[in-house]
Amino acid sequence: MMQEETAGTRLLIVDDDPLMRGMSATTLSHAGFAVVQAEGGLQALALFEQEAFDLVLLDVMMPDLDGYQVCARIRQSAHGARVPILMLTGLNDTGSIELAYQAGATDFIAKPINWTLLSHRVRYALRASFAVESAIRGSERLQRAQKIANMGSWGIAHEGRRFTGSPELARLLRAAPHTMGNATVDAFLERVCEEDRSTVLAARTAAEQHGRSYQLSFSILRFDGERRTVFEQAVAVSDRNGRQTGVEGITQDITDRVEAAERISRLAHYDLLTGLPNRLFFGELAVPALERSRRLGTRCALMHLDMDHFKNVNDALGHAQGDAVLVEISQRLQTAIRASDLGVASRLASESVVGRVGANAFTLLLVDLGQDRDAGMVAERLLQAVAQPIRAPGGELVLSASIGVALYPRDAGDVPGLARAAEQALYAAKAAGRSQYRFFDEAMNERASVRLAREGELRRAIAEGQLRLFYQPKVDASSGAIVGAEALVRWQHPQQGLVPPAQFVPLAEESGQILALTDWVLDTACADMRQRMDAGLPAVPVSVNLASPSFAHDALPGQLAALLARHRLDAAQLVLEVTETLLMADTDRVIMRLDALRARGFHISLDDLSTGYCSLSYLKRFPVDELKIDRAFVTDAWHGGRHGAIAASIIALGREFGLRVVAEGVETADQARFLLEHGCVFQQGYLYARPMAGPQFDALLRSGLAPAGGTPGRP
Repeated sequence: MMQEETAGTRLLIVDDDPLMRGMSATTLSHAGFAVVQAEGGLQALALFEQEAFDLVLLDVMMPDLDGYQVCARIRQSAHGARVPILMLTGLNDTGSIELAYQAGATDFIAKPINWTLLSHRVRYALRASFAVESAIRGSERLQRAQKIANMGSWGIAHEGRRFTGSPELARLLRAAPHTMGNATVDAFLERVCEEDRSTVLAARTAAEQHGRSYQLSFSILRFDGERRTVFEQAVAVSDRNGRQTGVEGITQDITDRVEAAERISRLAHYDLLTGLPNRLFFGELAVPALERSRRLGTRCALMHLDMDHFKNVNDALGHAQGDAVLVEISQRLQTAIRASDLGVASRLASESVVGRVGANAFTLLLVDLGQDRDAGMVAERLLQAVAQPIRAPGGELVLSASIGVALYPRDAGDVPGLARAAEQALYAAKAAGRSQYRFFDEAMNERASVRLAREGELRRAIAEGQLRLFYQPKVDASSGAIVGAEALVRWQHPQQGLVPPAQFVPLAEESGQILALTDWVLDTACADMRQRMDAGLPAVPVSVNLASPSFAHDALPGQLAALLARHRLDAAQLVLEVTETLLMADTDRVIMRLDALRARGFHISLDDLSTGYCSLSYLKRFPVDELKIDRAFVTDAWHGGRHGAIAASIIALGREFGLRVVAEGVETADQARFLLEHGCVFQQGYLYARPMAGPQFDALLRSGLAPAGGTPGRP
């Protein structure tokens, strides 16, 4: 029913609960209905006698008159025989539903109420009521209405219990049109599916014998063998003297509407890909299971399972094949908790639930565990199930997963608490090397609390100016001249003093604060360079390490250009350091990003270069200006051997490609001399200077020499 169809439609809401009554009134008023409220049954009957209403929304439990009494008395009133009455009752309270129908209710709405669908249910009930009223007004108009509404009319006369049915009823039942002339009451009842037949028979008998109107939804089996859902309304028919002569009604095919409602419910409660309960519905299903365990004093376990490195599957096979793999995994998980050879399977099969709660994540609720270690048995079974080979284009795919386990009632007393505990246990499983499971414990909870507090402290540190930028010089080892510097961030903690980056940069990456941290470093480094230049100090280039999220951001080139313009710097004065791991992530995209940065004049330094013979073979593809030899190969390079050969190879490779090579972590004169002898002039490390605050670095620039002085390459 469109908005204009609701104009002038009057609804009576009867509920003794002011909150529920108010929410119903607000929802339906917003939908365009005119709403009148009654706080009890007696007031509702009084209003109904005074005014005409198009529909009544009626609560069952009320203190003065209950909903069944009110419904029955409305049906007995002069203008209440056919008004739609929707009764509010519990979700699975079948007894209340039967009583509601017996009292003459049109339909029921289950509590808790889905407020989004309430106005649709009301509109549907009104539409059906209007259709019945139209059908009763004349055969010609009735036939047109029946055809439009996919309904048929019928009648049962008291004399001889003769049955008559309209051509539209024959069409609805997929019966030959002429069969309506020979149809019987019993044959009409036989079309009703067996599980609904006794209910329909009772309603029709009550209508024939006692003149009680009814409205029912039930299933029928058409003559073509297809099962359909119908909505049926019937009223007693009387002659001019008031004597009942029979019953007339309509039967409407509402299968499409029912299926649409089921689809809406499925979209709201289930994951479309796997068909498993989604996070919201899983939580709803878990609540009664935990309540049952509480009553019986049994154990439950909530497991959070996350696929390890699943992004690689999507990258290699595409998202369509990745989705197919997830469907296979979901089926394996359901089978695993029902496996016949699993000791606890007989207890788990009926009540345990599997849900999909993330892109690659599943949650499992295991009930009626005999002992806590039973959860470990199930976790092992799940890991084995995931690890079985999966057929994929190009061969078999072997995957792994990590699982966090939280136990009820040991770890938490509700679903949200168990979910948090299981996720924390999952992090521990991944940190321990993946492809395994971990139980939650108090120590883990304490670590999670500390981590959460640390994240908050870091967020405040970035916002409140607690960060400091230190500089470590890059030196020309042959002359001792400073040729550049690397910007290194430190955290000046109010209580703990100066915190090194190893203690907070990983936290920034994991908590999503690395972008803000990188932005702060870039801006501060540029501001310091501008200040040095204004003071007449040498304008040496400064290197800043770009975190992966910053490098991947499409706005990076423009952001850097705006930063340089604000501080009046040239692009060549800012060296952008990227790691070898970052380059290997998505080669083609990385090359495009590097080309875009170099086109704007930025110099690119490849940091932490290792043996990586495979990456060395790709090096010629990457548009970089500088190579940095990882300190791991500098430490023992002067002894010769494997590390010395690797360092010499990197130096030679850089020279071959015309790249500047910088060795980091140089701490001894022997290391420096070896590097110089093999052609690595630019060096960085404690031999020359430790990282220092900005004022100290400015003073060093004024001297023009590294603090160590001298030239390691000279006698």
